[in-house]
Amino acid sequence: MATTLLCIHGRGQAAGDDIARIPERLAAHVSGKKREWLGGLAKGLFAARHTAVREENVVFPFYGNTLADAIRAFEAAGGLPPDLGILAEEMPVEDAVLAETKADALLNAAAALGFNAERELSYIDPAMAAELTDRDPDMELGWGDALRLPVLRAALQFVSRKTGAPAVIIEQFLDDVAYYLEMPDMRKAVLDVIDNELRRAQPDGGDLVVVGHSLGSVVAYDFLNRLPASYRVGQLVTAGSPLGYPVVQKNLLGAAAGRRPMVPSALPDRLGAWLNAYDVLDVVALIHPLAGSYDERTRGQITDTRTYNPSGPHSIVDYLSDPDVAGPIGRSLAA
Repeated sequence: MATTLLCIHGRGQAAGDDIARIPERLAAHVSGKKREWLGGLAKGLFAARHTAVREENVVFPFYGNTLADAIRAFEAAGGLPPDLGILAEEMPVEDAVLAETKADALLNAAAALGFNAERELSYIDPAMAAELTDRDPDMELGWGDALRLPVLRAALQFVSRKTGAPAVIIEQFLDDVAYYLEMPDMRKAVLDVIDNELRRAQPDGGDLVVVGHSLGSVVAYDFLNRLPASYRVGQLVTAGSPLGYPVVQKNLLGAAAGRRPMVPSALPDRLGAWLNAYDVLDVVALIHPLAGSYDERTRGQITDTRTYNPSGPHSIVDYLSDPDVAGPIGRSLAA
């Protein structure tokens, strides 16, 4: 049996309601997304001197509307979206957890770029910046601290300025990460989509190459920890991945509580190899390379590859078009 290529997309891929409510139009939307991936991969495989992958050997689970619908339902039922501008002490506990995870992810990203709260606040409010002089440089401020909200706003603008990504796009990414990590029902719904699509295509198990992009790399990582032993994963490829963020690592399925690196014990046995690709301006993949943030057992499986994505730092098409990314995929599929 041929090796199956399992492609797990990132956030923000949901179709609009006018498309999602008509099965034929939704199917066309999903097909278009899949063709984008395969078009980029075909270019990269050609450059790496490999043949293009056959579409019948590709599984492209689409969870975009599943996650978007779950978020809408949560908010329609009165749940508050993660908001950097609202103190967690003013929210119900469940909503506060979402907001705190979003804030932690933002500070993780800002720290990777060299964010200094005192310096950034000095540009807009010198008096407030002076209050930070004796603070912990890691910015461990309590939610009740009036300084925390200005620091978060400054961090958001800093990340936006350094990466060129609009603040609204950064917040959308952070929102979806928080929802996926902190809402067990949403996470299960997403993972069930992946599981159902793979079992439908390959019910008896077999060999896999798994590619996860953006939030999809976190989904892929989680999924590998619940994958039946009948499936063998020769290669995991993560592209534009937030798996280096401490707040993501501590919330992975099977993570060992209370320590970093927090690597689920089943993952190293599951993988043949792990390739992680990143563009240095990709706001989702700012914490790179990954190998140094995982334990020695897993570190030996990770190869970090720096790319340059000409059409956009986070573009999955550009990631897959790079022969240094596509080549290992091609070799694993041909093995």
